[in-house]
Amino acid sequence: MTDAVEIVASRRAYVDGKFVEFGVPGTLPLAVSDPATGAVVAEVVAADGTALVERAVRAARAAFDTGPWPRTTVAERVTVLDRMTDHLDGLRDRLVETAIAEAGAPRTLAEAAQVGLALAQARELTGLAAGLPAWEHNELPLEQHLYAPGKVRLSIRRYEPVGVVAAITAYNFPLVTNVVKVFPALAAGCTVVLRPSPLTPLAALVLGDAAAAAGLPPGVLNVVAEAGDAGGVLLSTHPDVDLVSFTGSTAVGRRIAAQGAETLKRLVLELGGKSAGLYLPDALAAGPARAVAGAVAMFASHSGQACAAQTRMLVPQDRKAEVLDALRAAAAALPVGDPHERATVLGPLISEAQRDRVAGLVAASVAAGGHLVTGGGVPEGLDRGWYFAPTVLDVDDNANPAAREEVFGPVLSVQGYRDVDEAVAIANDSPYGLSGGVYTDDLAAGMAVAERMRTGTVQINTGCASGFTPAGGYGQSGLGRERGVAGIRAFQETKHVVVGSV
Repeated sequence: MTDAVEIVASRRAYVDGKFVEFGVPGTLPLAVSDPATGAVVAEVVAADGTALVERAVRAARAAFDTGPWPRTTVAERVTVLDRMTDHLDGLRDRLVETAIAEAGAPRTLAEAAQVGLALAQARELTGLAAGLPAWEHNELPLEQHLYAPGKVRLSIRRYEPVGVVAAITAYNFPLVTNVVKVFPALAAGCTVVLRPSPLTPLAALVLGDAAAAAGLPPGVLNVVAEAGDAGGVLLSTHPDVDLVSFTGSTAVGRRIAAQGAETLKRLVLELGGKSAGLYLPDALAAGPARAVAGAVAMFASHSGQACAAQTRMLVPQDRKAEVLDALRAAAAALPVGDPHERATVLGPLISEAQRDRVAGLVAASVAAGGHLVTGGGVPEGLDRGWYFAPTVLDVDDNANPAAREEVFGPVLSVQGYRDVDEAVAIANDSPYGLSGGVYTDDLAAGMAVAERMRTGTVQINTGCASGFTPAGGYGQSGLGRERGVAGIRAFQETKHVVVGSV
Protein backbone atom coordinates (compact mmCIF):
# COMPACT_ATOMS: atom_id res chain seq x y z
CA MET A 1 0.00 0.00 0.00
CA THR A 2 1.25 3.48 -0.88
CA ASP A 3 1.62 5.87 2.03
CA ALA A 4 -0.67 8.91 1.80
CA VAL A 5 2.33 11.26 1.87
CA GLU A 6 3.48 9.82 -1.45
CA ILE A 7 0.32 10.66 -3.40
CA VAL A 8 -1.20 14.06 -4.10
CA ALA A 9 -2.65 15.76 -1.04
CA SER A 10 -5.83 16.90 -2.82
CA ARG A 11 -8.89 15.67 -0.96
CA ARG A 12 -11.41 18.53 -1.21
CA ALA A 13 -13.96 19.57 -3.79
CA TYR A 14 -13.38 22.96 -5.40
CA VAL A 15 -16.39 25.19 -6.07
CA ASP A 16 -16.53 28.90 -6.94
CA GLY A 17 -12.87 29.42 -6.10
CA LYS A 18 -13.15 27.84 -2.64
CA PHE A 19 -12.30 24.41 -1.25
CA VAL A 20 -15.14 22.41 0.26
CA GLU A 21 -14.12 20.79 3.53
CA PHE A 22 -15.10 17.46 5.06
CA GLY A 23 -18.36 17.62 7.01
CA VAL A 24 -19.97 20.43 5.02
CA PRO A 25 -23.72 19.73 4.53
CA GLY A 26 -24.36 18.05 1.21
CA THR A 27 -21.08 16.14 1.28
CA LEU A 28 -19.83 12.76 2.44
CA PRO A 29 -16.43 11.06 2.51
CA LEU A 30 -15.61 8.88 -0.50
CA ALA A 31 -13.01 6.14 -0.05
CA VAL A 32 -10.42 5.62 -2.79
CA SER A 33 -9.03 2.08 -3.00
CA ASP A 34 -5.81 0.63 -4.40
CA PRO A 35 -6.79 -1.92 -7.09
CA ALA A 36 -3.65 -3.93 -6.35
CA THR A 37 -4.60 -4.59 -2.73
CA GLY A 38 -8.16 -3.41 -2.14
CA ALA A 39 -6.85 -1.19 0.66
CA VAL A 40 -8.14 2.36 1.11
CA VAL A 41 -5.44 4.89 0.17
CA ALA A 42 -7.43 8.12 0.71
CA GLU A 43 -10.80 9.64 1.50
CA VAL A 44 -12.06 12.66 -0.43
CA VAL A 45 -14.91 15.12 -0.07
CA ALA A 46 -17.73 14.00 -2.37
CA ALA A 47 -21.19 15.26 -3.18
CA ASP A 48 -24.08 13.66 -1.32
CA GLY A 49 -26.98 14.18 -3.70
CA THR A 50 -27.11 17.14 -6.08
CA ALA A 51 -26.79 20.25 -3.90
CA LEU A 52 -23.02 20.65 -4.28
CA VAL A 53 -23.17 20.01 -8.04
CA GLU A 54 -25.94 22.61 -8.30
CA ARG A 55 -23.67 25.11 -6.54
CA ALA A 56 -20.91 24.30 -9.00
CA VAL A 57 -23.16 24.80 -12.02
CA ARG A 58 -24.42 28.14 -10.69
CA ALA A 59 -20.84 29.27 -10.05
CA ALA A 60 -19.79 28.28 -13.57
CA ARG A 61 -22.82 30.01 -15.07
CA ALA A 62 -22.15 33.24 -13.19
CA ALA A 63 -18.46 33.14 -14.07
CA PHE A 64 -19.33 32.76 -17.73
CA ASP A 65 -22.13 35.31 -17.88
CA THR A 66 -20.61 38.07 -15.75
CA GLY A 67 -17.03 37.11 -14.95
CA PRO A 68 -13.86 38.17 -16.73
CA TRP A 69 -12.71 34.82 -18.11
CA PRO A 70 -14.69 34.63 -21.41
CA ARG A 71 -13.81 38.26 -22.10
CA THR A 72 -10.04 37.90 -21.72
CA THR A 73 -7.80 37.26 -24.70
CA VAL A 74 -6.70 33.74 -25.47
CA ALA A 75 -3.12 34.82 -24.68
CA GLU A 76 -4.20 35.88 -21.19
CA ARG A 77 -6.06 32.64 -20.64
CA VAL A 78 -3.11 30.55 -21.80
CA THR A 79 -0.81 32.36 -19.39
CA VAL A 80 -3.00 31.22 -16.48
CA LEU A 81 -3.29 27.70 -17.86
CA ASP A 82 0.48 27.47 -18.20
CA ARG A 83 0.73 28.32 -14.50
CA MET A 84 -1.69 25.48 -13.79
CA THR A 85 0.51 23.11 -15.79
CA ASP A 86 3.60 24.35 -13.96
CA HIS A 87 1.89 23.56 -10.66
CA LEU A 88 1.06 20.04 -11.84
CA ASP A 89 4.57 19.55 -13.19
CA GLY A 90 5.90 20.36 -9.74
CA LEU A 91 3.84 17.43 -8.44
CA ARG A 92 4.97 15.03 -11.16
CA ASP A 93 6.41 12.39 -8.81
CA ARG A 94 3.34 12.44 -6.58
CA LEU A 95 1.05 12.29 -9.59
CA VAL A 96 2.84 9.14 -10.71
CA GLU A 97 2.33 7.57 -7.29
CA THR A 98 -1.32 8.64 -7.44
CA ALA A 99 -1.84 6.96 -10.82
CA ILE A 100 -0.38 3.76 -9.37
CA ALA A 101 -2.40 3.97 -6.16
CA GLU A 102 -5.87 4.86 -7.47
CA ALA A 103 -5.79 3.50 -11.06
CA GLY A 104 -3.47 0.51 -10.59
CA ALA A 105 -1.24 1.68 -13.44
CA PRO A 106 2.18 -0.02 -13.60
CA ARG A 107 4.98 2.41 -12.80
CA THR A 108 6.44 2.77 -16.29
CA LEU A 109 2.96 3.34 -17.74
CA ALA A 110 2.13 5.82 -14.98
CA GLU A 111 5.26 7.84 -15.70
CA ALA A 112 4.96 7.94 -19.47
CA ALA A 113 1.28 7.62 -20.39
CA GLN A 114 -0.65 8.58 -17.27
CA VAL A 115 1.34 11.64 -16.17
CA GLY A 116 3.93 12.46 -18.82
CA LEU A 117 1.38 12.40 -21.62
CA ALA A 118 -1.12 14.47 -19.62
CA LEU A 119 1.38 17.24 -18.87
CA ALA A 120 2.70 17.26 -22.44
CA GLN A 121 -0.80 17.50 -23.86
CA ALA A 122 -1.72 20.31 -21.46
CA ARG A 123 1.07 22.40 -22.96
CA GLU A 124 0.39 21.28 -26.52
CA LEU A 125 -3.32 22.03 -26.33
CA THR A 126 -2.93 25.48 -24.82
CA GLY A 127 -0.19 26.32 -27.30
CA LEU A 128 -2.39 25.16 -30.17
CA ALA A 129 -5.31 27.22 -28.84
CA ALA A 130 -3.10 30.30 -28.62
CA GLY A 131 -2.30 30.03 -32.33
CA LEU A 132 -5.85 29.59 -33.62
CA PRO A 133 -7.50 32.68 -35.13
CA ALA A 134 -10.56 34.07 -33.39
CA TRP A 135 -11.79 35.42 -36.76
CA GLU A 136 -11.61 33.83 -40.22
CA HIS A 137 -12.88 34.85 -43.65
CA ASN A 138 -15.68 32.82 -45.16
CA GLU A 139 -14.91 31.34 -48.55
CA LEU A 140 -17.24 33.49 -50.65
CA PRO A 141 -16.79 33.64 -54.43
CA LEU A 142 -15.74 37.06 -55.70
CA GLU A 143 -19.16 37.91 -57.13
CA GLN A 144 -20.69 37.46 -53.68
CA HIS A 145 -18.17 39.88 -52.17
CA LEU A 146 -19.05 42.47 -54.81
CA TYR A 147 -22.77 42.16 -54.33
CA ALA A 148 -23.82 45.54 -55.77
CA PRO A 149 -22.16 48.29 -57.83
CA GLY A 150 -19.84 50.29 -55.61
CA LYS A 151 -20.54 48.17 -52.54
CA VAL A 152 -18.42 45.49 -50.94
CA ARG A 153 -19.44 43.01 -48.30
CA LEU A 154 -17.17 41.27 -45.82
CA SER A 155 -18.25 37.83 -44.60
CA ILE A 156 -16.33 36.54 -41.61
CA ARG A 157 -16.79 33.98 -38.89
CA ARG A 158 -16.00 34.44 -35.23
CA TYR A 159 -15.28 31.64 -32.77
CA GLU A 160 -16.82 32.18 -29.33
CA PRO A 161 -16.87 30.01 -26.19
CA VAL A 162 -19.85 27.68 -26.06
CA GLY A 163 -20.57 28.45 -22.38
CA VAL A 164 -20.70 26.16 -19.36
CA VAL A 165 -19.08 22.77 -19.95
CA ALA A 166 -19.77 19.65 -17.89
CA ALA A 167 -16.75 17.35 -18.11
CA ILE A 168 -17.45 13.77 -16.97
CA THR A 169 -14.36 11.59 -17.04
CA ALA A 170 -13.35 7.93 -16.89
CA TYR A 171 -11.13 5.98 -14.52
CA ASN A 172 -8.58 4.41 -16.83
CA PHE A 173 -6.37 7.40 -17.73
CA PRO A 174 -7.81 9.94 -15.30
CA LEU A 175 -5.28 12.77 -15.49
CA VAL A 176 -5.14 12.55 -19.29
CA THR A 177 -8.92 12.60 -19.75
CA ASN A 178 -9.28 15.46 -17.25
CA VAL A 179 -6.63 17.52 -19.02
CA VAL A 180 -7.90 16.99 -22.58
CA LYS A 181 -11.34 18.20 -21.54
CA VAL A 182 -10.56 20.96 -19.05
CA PHE A 183 -7.63 22.71 -20.73
CA PRO A 184 -9.12 23.18 -24.24
CA ALA A 185 -12.46 24.25 -22.74
CA LEU A 186 -10.78 26.84 -20.51
CA ALA A 187 -8.51 28.01 -23.32
CA ALA A 188 -11.62 28.55 -25.48
CA GLY A 189 -13.09 30.81 -22.77
CA CYS A 190 -15.61 28.36 -21.32
CA THR A 191 -16.23 27.65 -17.65
CA VAL A 192 -16.17 24.06 -16.45
CA VAL A 193 -17.68 21.69 -13.91
CA LEU A 194 -15.48 18.58 -13.72
CA ARG A 195 -17.05 15.40 -12.36
CA PRO A 196 -14.47 12.58 -12.29
CA SER A 197 -14.96 8.85 -11.97
CA PRO A 198 -15.58 7.96 -8.31
CA LEU A 199 -12.87 5.32 -8.68
CA THR A 200 -10.12 7.84 -9.51
CA PRO A 201 -11.06 11.27 -8.08
CA LEU A 202 -7.59 12.31 -6.89
CA ALA A 203 -6.32 13.09 -10.40
CA ALA A 204 -9.24 15.51 -10.80
CA LEU A 205 -9.23 17.18 -7.38
CA VAL A 206 -5.60 18.16 -7.91
CA LEU A 207 -6.80 20.41 -10.74
CA GLY A 208 -8.65 22.46 -8.14
CA ASP A 209 -5.36 22.97 -6.32
CA ALA A 210 -3.72 23.94 -9.61
CA ALA A 211 -6.50 26.42 -10.42
CA ALA A 212 -6.18 28.08 -7.02
CA ALA A 213 -2.38 28.24 -7.30
CA ALA A 214 -2.56 29.73 -10.80
CA GLY A 215 -5.10 32.43 -9.90
CA LEU A 216 -7.95 31.18 -12.06
CA PRO A 217 -10.99 33.41 -11.36
CA PRO A 218 -13.68 31.95 -9.07
CA GLY A 219 -16.22 29.71 -10.76
CA VAL A 220 -14.20 29.16 -13.91
CA LEU A 221 -13.21 25.62 -12.87
CA ASN A 222 -15.21 23.61 -10.36
CA VAL A 223 -14.30 20.04 -9.37
CA VAL A 224 -16.81 17.81 -7.60
CA ALA A 225 -16.50 14.07 -6.99
CA GLU A 226 -19.44 11.86 -6.11
CA ALA A 227 -20.01 8.22 -5.23
CA GLY A 228 -23.23 7.80 -7.23
CA ASP A 229 -24.57 9.29 -10.44
CA ALA A 230 -27.10 11.91 -9.30
CA GLY A 231 -24.66 14.74 -9.94
CA GLY A 232 -23.77 13.39 -13.36
CA VAL A 233 -27.44 13.21 -14.28
CA LEU A 234 -27.94 16.78 -13.11
CA LEU A 235 -25.03 17.96 -15.27
CA SER A 236 -26.46 16.31 -18.38
CA THR A 237 -29.96 17.72 -17.80
CA HIS A 238 -29.29 21.13 -16.22
CA PRO A 239 -30.49 24.03 -18.40
CA ASP A 240 -27.44 26.11 -17.41
CA VAL A 241 -25.01 23.55 -18.88
CA ASP A 242 -24.34 24.18 -22.57
CA LEU A 243 -22.08 21.23 -23.47
CA VAL A 244 -21.36 17.82 -21.97
CA SER A 245 -18.00 16.24 -22.68
CA PHE A 246 -17.99 12.61 -21.57
CA THR A 247 -15.51 9.75 -21.76
CA GLY A 248 -16.80 6.30 -20.86
CA SER A 249 -18.95 3.43 -22.03
CA THR A 250 -21.30 3.59 -24.98
CA ALA A 251 -24.21 2.61 -22.74
CA VAL A 252 -23.69 5.61 -20.46
CA GLY A 253 -23.02 7.83 -23.48
CA ARG A 254 -26.44 6.95 -24.85
CA ARG A 255 -28.07 7.92 -21.56
CA ILE A 256 -26.21 11.24 -21.49
CA ALA A 257 -27.29 11.99 -25.05
CA ALA A 258 -30.92 11.24 -24.15
CA GLN A 259 -30.73 13.34 -20.98
CA GLY A 260 -29.20 16.27 -22.85
CA ALA A 261 -31.70 16.13 -25.69
CA GLU A 262 -34.37 18.08 -23.79
CA THR A 263 -32.14 21.17 -23.74
CA LEU A 264 -30.34 20.33 -27.02
CA LYS A 265 -26.95 20.27 -25.35
CA ARG A 266 -23.80 20.18 -27.40
CA LEU A 267 -22.10 16.81 -26.93
CA VAL A 268 -18.56 15.49 -27.17
CA LEU A 269 -18.73 11.76 -26.45
CA GLU A 270 -15.62 9.57 -26.48
CA LEU A 271 -17.11 6.13 -26.00
CA GLY A 272 -16.31 2.44 -26.36
CA GLY A 273 -14.14 0.71 -28.89
CA LYS A 274 -13.37 -2.71 -30.31
CA SER A 275 -10.37 -1.86 -32.41
CA ALA A 276 -8.79 -4.26 -34.87
CA GLY A 277 -5.09 -4.72 -35.54
CA LEU A 278 -4.92 -5.98 -39.11
CA TYR A 279 -1.68 -7.76 -40.01
CA LEU A 280 -1.11 -8.02 -43.75
CA PRO A 281 0.73 -11.16 -44.93
CA ASP A 282 4.09 -9.45 -45.32
CA ALA A 283 4.02 -8.38 -41.65
CA LEU A 284 4.44 -12.08 -40.80
CA ALA A 285 6.93 -12.92 -43.56
CA ALA A 286 9.84 -13.24 -41.12
CA GLY A 287 7.74 -15.11 -38.57
CA PRO A 288 5.16 -14.02 -35.99
CA ALA A 289 7.53 -12.63 -33.35
CA ARG A 290 7.30 -8.95 -34.28
CA ALA A 291 3.54 -9.01 -34.75
CA VAL A 292 2.98 -10.91 -31.54
CA ALA A 293 5.17 -8.52 -29.53
CA GLY A 294 3.17 -5.57 -30.83
CA ALA A 295 -0.19 -7.21 -30.19
CA VAL A 296 0.74 -8.23 -26.65
CA ALA A 297 2.02 -4.75 -25.83
CA MET A 298 -1.25 -3.29 -27.11
CA PHE A 299 -3.70 -5.44 -25.15
CA ALA A 300 -1.51 -5.65 -22.05
CA SER A 301 -1.11 -1.89 -21.71
CA HIS A 302 -2.90 -0.92 -18.50
CA SER A 303 -4.39 -4.43 -18.47
CA GLY A 304 -6.40 -3.68 -21.59
CA GLN A 305 -8.23 -0.78 -19.92
CA ALA A 306 -7.93 1.51 -22.92
CA CYS A 307 -10.81 2.28 -25.25
CA ALA A 308 -8.52 2.50 -28.29
CA ALA A 309 -6.63 -0.74 -27.55
CA GLN A 310 -6.45 -3.08 -30.54
CA THR A 311 -8.01 -6.11 -28.88
CA ARG A 312 -8.91 -7.88 -32.14
CA MET A 313 -5.94 -9.36 -34.00
CA LEU A 314 -6.63 -10.22 -37.64
CA VAL A 315 -4.06 -12.48 -39.35
CA PRO A 316 -3.95 -14.58 -42.53
CA GLN A 317 -5.78 -17.84 -41.89
CA ASP A 318 -2.81 -19.97 -42.94
CA ARG A 319 -0.59 -18.27 -40.32
CA LYS A 320 -3.08 -18.30 -37.49
CA ALA A 321 -1.90 -21.48 -35.74
CA GLU A 322 1.70 -20.29 -35.40
CA VAL A 323 0.54 -16.84 -34.26
CA LEU A 324 -1.57 -18.45 -31.53
CA ASP A 325 1.39 -20.57 -30.40
CA ALA A 326 3.60 -17.50 -30.19
CA LEU A 327 0.90 -15.54 -28.35
CA ARG A 328 0.56 -18.32 -25.78
CA ALA A 329 4.26 -18.13 -25.00
CA ALA A 330 4.38 -14.32 -25.03
CA ALA A 331 1.39 -13.95 -22.73
CA ALA A 332 2.85 -16.46 -20.28
CA ALA A 333 6.08 -14.43 -20.15
CA LEU A 334 4.39 -11.13 -19.26
CA PRO A 335 5.44 -9.85 -15.82
CA VAL A 336 2.17 -9.58 -13.87
CA GLY A 337 2.05 -8.18 -10.35
CA ASP A 338 2.60 -5.18 -8.10
CA PRO A 339 2.24 -1.99 -10.20
CA HIS A 340 4.74 -0.22 -7.94
CA GLU A 341 7.50 -2.47 -9.26
CA ARG A 342 9.24 -1.12 -12.34
CA ALA A 343 9.46 -4.57 -13.93
CA THR A 344 5.68 -5.08 -13.85
CA VAL A 345 3.95 -4.87 -17.22
CA LEU A 346 0.45 -6.05 -16.31
CA GLY A 347 -1.17 -4.63 -13.19
CA PRO A 348 -4.65 -5.08 -11.73
CA LEU A 349 -8.03 -4.16 -13.12
CA ILE A 350 -9.73 -1.20 -11.48
CA SER A 351 -12.21 -3.13 -9.31
CA GLU A 352 -13.66 -6.49 -8.37
CA ALA A 353 -16.76 -5.70 -10.41
CA GLN A 354 -14.66 -5.09 -13.52
CA ARG A 355 -12.69 -8.29 -12.99
CA ASP A 356 -15.96 -10.21 -12.71
CA ARG A 357 -17.23 -8.57 -15.88
CA VAL A 358 -14.10 -9.55 -17.82
CA ALA A 359 -14.34 -13.13 -16.55
CA GLY A 360 -17.98 -13.25 -17.61
CA LEU A 361 -17.21 -12.08 -21.14
CA VAL A 362 -14.41 -14.64 -21.52
CA ALA A 363 -16.80 -17.38 -20.39
CA ALA A 364 -19.44 -16.14 -22.83
CA SER A 365 -16.91 -16.22 -25.66
CA VAL A 366 -15.98 -19.83 -24.91
CA ALA A 367 -19.65 -20.79 -24.64
CA ALA A 368 -20.21 -19.23 -28.08
CA GLY A 369 -17.48 -21.36 -29.65
CA GLY A 370 -14.29 -19.47 -28.90
CA HIS A 371 -11.23 -21.45 -27.82
CA LEU A 372 -9.28 -20.35 -24.75
CA VAL A 373 -5.60 -20.36 -25.77
CA THR A 374 -4.22 -19.05 -22.48
CA GLY A 375 -5.32 -17.18 -19.37
CA GLY A 376 -8.94 -16.74 -18.49
CA GLY A 377 -8.75 -16.35 -14.72
CA VAL A 378 -6.88 -14.97 -11.73
CA PRO A 379 -3.09 -15.36 -12.08
CA GLU A 380 -1.51 -17.80 -9.66
CA GLY A 381 -0.32 -16.17 -6.44
CA LEU A 382 -2.31 -12.95 -6.95
CA ASP A 383 -5.41 -13.56 -4.85
CA ARG A 384 -5.28 -10.07 -3.32
CA GLY A 385 -6.31 -7.21 -5.58
CA TRP A 386 -8.21 -7.35 -8.85
CA TYR A 387 -5.85 -9.15 -11.23
CA PHE A 388 -6.81 -11.03 -14.37
CA ALA A 389 -4.36 -13.13 -16.37
CA PRO A 390 -3.40 -12.09 -19.90
CA THR A 391 -5.88 -13.97 -22.05
CA VAL A 392 -5.90 -15.03 -25.70
CA LEU A 393 -9.02 -16.35 -27.44
CA ASP A 394 -9.13 -18.12 -30.80
CA VAL A 395 -12.31 -16.87 -32.47
CA ASP A 396 -13.72 -18.01 -35.81
CA ASP A 397 -17.07 -16.23 -35.76
CA ASN A 398 -17.19 -12.42 -35.86
CA ALA A 399 -20.45 -12.64 -33.88
CA ASN A 400 -18.56 -14.07 -30.90
CA PRO A 401 -18.78 -11.77 -27.82
CA ALA A 402 -14.97 -11.49 -27.70
CA ALA A 403 -15.00 -10.09 -31.24
CA ARG A 404 -17.87 -7.66 -30.73
CA GLU A 405 -18.00 -6.44 -27.14
CA GLU A 406 -15.59 -4.09 -25.43
CA VAL A 407 -14.00 -6.19 -22.70
CA PHE A 408 -11.78 -3.54 -21.06
CA GLY A 409 -9.41 -6.17 -19.77
CA PRO A 410 -6.24 -7.98 -20.91
CA VAL A 411 -8.10 -10.11 -23.45
CA LEU A 412 -7.12 -10.51 -27.11
CA SER A 413 -9.26 -12.27 -29.71
CA VAL A 414 -7.53 -13.66 -32.81
CA GLN A 415 -9.34 -14.20 -36.12
CA GLY A 416 -8.11 -15.48 -39.46
CA TYR A 417 -8.90 -14.00 -42.88
CA ARG A 418 -8.54 -15.37 -46.41
CA ASP A 419 -7.78 -12.13 -48.26
CA VAL A 420 -7.54 -8.40 -47.63
CA ASP A 421 -11.16 -7.78 -48.63
CA GLU A 422 -12.34 -10.20 -45.97
CA ALA A 423 -9.96 -8.70 -43.42
CA VAL A 424 -11.36 -5.21 -44.00
CA ALA A 425 -14.91 -6.56 -43.85
CA ILE A 426 -14.19 -8.22 -40.49
CA ALA A 427 -12.58 -5.03 -39.14
CA ASN A 428 -15.58 -2.94 -40.20
CA ASP A 429 -18.18 -5.43 -38.99
CA SER A 430 -18.54 -3.76 -35.61
CA PRO A 431 -20.85 -1.22 -34.02
CA TYR A 432 -17.69 0.61 -32.90
CA GLY A 433 -15.19 2.66 -34.85
CA LEU A 434 -12.75 4.33 -32.47
CA SER A 435 -9.34 3.14 -33.62
CA GLY A 436 -7.52 0.49 -35.57
CA GLY A 437 -4.17 -0.51 -36.96
CA VAL A 438 -2.61 -1.86 -40.15
CA TYR A 439 0.77 -3.58 -40.08
CA THR A 440 2.81 -4.00 -43.24
CA ASP A 441 6.13 -3.10 -44.83
CA ASP A 442 4.23 -1.94 -47.93
CA LEU A 443 3.11 1.56 -46.93
CA ALA A 444 1.04 2.02 -50.09
CA ALA A 445 -0.89 -1.14 -49.24
CA GLY A 446 -1.24 0.05 -45.67
CA MET A 447 -2.66 3.39 -46.80
CA ALA A 448 -5.11 1.65 -49.12
CA VAL A 449 -6.42 -0.44 -46.23
CA ALA A 450 -6.50 2.57 -43.87
CA GLU A 451 -8.74 4.42 -46.30
CA ARG A 452 -11.24 1.55 -46.19
CA MET A 453 -11.38 1.19 -42.40
CA ARG A 454 -14.37 2.89 -40.78
CA THR A 455 -12.71 4.22 -37.68
CA GLY A 456 -11.65 7.56 -36.23
CA THR A 457 -7.95 6.71 -36.04
CA VAL A 458 -5.87 4.31 -38.10
CA GLN A 459 -2.30 3.55 -37.08
CA ILE A 460 -0.01 2.19 -39.76
CA ASN A 461 2.86 0.43 -37.95
CA THR A 462 2.97 3.10 -35.25
CA GLY A 463 0.88 5.26 -32.93
CA CYS A 464 0.73 8.94 -32.10
CA ALA A 465 -1.15 10.36 -29.11
CA SER A 466 -0.61 14.11 -29.03
CA GLY A 467 -2.41 17.30 -28.21
CA PHE A 468 -2.16 18.11 -31.91
CA THR A 469 -3.97 14.97 -33.15
CA PRO A 470 -7.78 14.69 -33.12
CA ALA A 471 -9.32 11.57 -31.61
CA GLY A 472 -12.88 10.32 -31.72
CA GLY A 473 -15.06 7.63 -33.14
CA TYR A 474 -17.35 6.50 -35.89
CA GLY A 475 -20.64 4.77 -35.12
CA GLN A 476 -21.24 3.93 -31.48
CA SER A 477 -17.75 5.05 -30.49
CA GLY A 478 -19.00 8.57 -30.01
CA LEU A 479 -19.64 12.07 -31.28
CA GLY A 480 -17.21 14.88 -31.96
CA ARG A 481 -13.45 14.97 -31.49
CA GLU A 482 -11.04 15.61 -28.67
CA ARG A 483 -7.59 17.15 -29.03
CA GLY A 484 -6.25 18.88 -32.10
CA VAL A 485 -7.90 21.88 -33.74
CA ALA A 486 -11.23 20.03 -33.92
CA GLY A 487 -11.06 19.32 -30.18
CA ILE A 488 -10.60 23.01 -29.35
CA ARG A 489 -13.26 24.18 -31.79
CA ALA A 490 -15.66 21.69 -30.14
CA PHE A 491 -15.82 24.10 -27.19
CA GLN A 492 -16.67 27.07 -29.43
CA GLU A 493 -19.67 28.35 -31.30
CA THR A 494 -19.27 29.71 -34.84
CA LYS A 495 -20.87 33.10 -35.44
CA HIS A 496 -21.26 34.51 -38.94
CA VAL A 497 -20.74 38.26 -39.15
CA VAL A 498 -21.34 40.08 -42.44
CA VAL A 499 -20.32 43.71 -42.89
CA GLY A 500 -21.26 46.01 -45.76
CA SER A 501 -21.41 49.68 -46.60
CA VAL A 502 -24.69 51.54 -46.11
